[in-house]
Amino acid sequence: MRINTLIPLIAALSLTAAAQAQDYPRMPIRLIVPYSAGGMTDVVARVIGQKLGERLGQPVIVENRAGAATIIGAEMVANAKPDGYTLLAATNTTLTINPWLYPKLPYDAVKSFAPIALIATTPSVIVVNPKVPVQTLQQLVDLARAKPGELSYASYGNGSTAHLAGEMLRSRTKSNFLHVPYKGSAPAKAAVMGGEVSVTFEPAFTGLPQIQAGKLTALAVMSDKRSAVLPDLSTTAELGYPDMKMSAWVGILAPSGTPPAIVQTLSGTIEQIMAQPDVREALLRTGGEPVGYSGDAFSAYMRDESARYGRVIADAHIRID
Repeated sequence: MRINTLIPLIAALSLTAAAQAQDYPRMPIRLIVPYSAGGMTDVVARVIGQKLGERLGQPVIVENRAGAATIIGAEMVANAKPDGYTLLAATNTTLTINPWLYPKLPYDAVKSFAPIALIATTPSVIVVNPKVPVQTLQQLVDLARAKPGELSYASYGNGSTAHLAGEMLRSRTKSNFLHVPYKGSAPAKAAVMGGEVSVTFEPAFTGLPQIQAGKLTALAVMSDKRSAVLPDLSTTAELGYPDMKMSAWVGILAPSGTPPAIVQTLSGTIEQIMAQPDVREALLRTGGEPVGYSGDAFSAYMRDESARYGRVIADAHIRID
């Protein structure tokens, strides 16, 4: 194609994109959650979706498309028309862990999506059965070293965030824990409360009720800053393990190719929503700590997370069965 033909075509396409952004949104927006209803991702998506719909003047419909370690929902959005009417509520599993575990994902974690906003994070908490004779992380490490291979940790399956957290604990403290994978977070937590396994790693959202009820003993938050929902609990960084960090997070993304003006409309609107005190309070009630990164800041955060998890997975030789 000649240059004198190409220039008007580019200009026409730019004008079309600008017109689409000015009219956006003209119909309901679908927000795909790649998990079942009721979990942190779902709750956060509904809080943000409701407020987003109110500000944009069109309803935001949350759809749960669970399955295959979030791959089903992510693929659906990656293949959607990039017009701003199909969005993804993604997590670290979707974008920073799965790429290291699955050699043939039906989406590219970087190229398939346009980051809009990182909404909230919730750090994992190292918890033990109350009958385990420890009250601190160091006591747990000392016990594991004294009884190598006798203490076990429960995960939600190979490659899950709890599995990665357990391998961090094992490698950073140079202690020996046996990995026991379960089919989901609920049975893993139940196994620890029932005494079948000694340790697990619970996001604050799901672990807080059992911690408060004394059914689980919390030893440390896997973060470099204290949790807003467990402010008295020391962090792993404070306890001498600055690289032992694990947090679940929820972010909103659009399919790659979505007009930048629409992405900016969404990120700017979400930034306004995140400044509302009632929204921040609603997120904190879920155990999620409000963040609000957008654009390049969100992309940089994902790159750092991906590199860190990639090292853990490689060092521990984690494979999906």
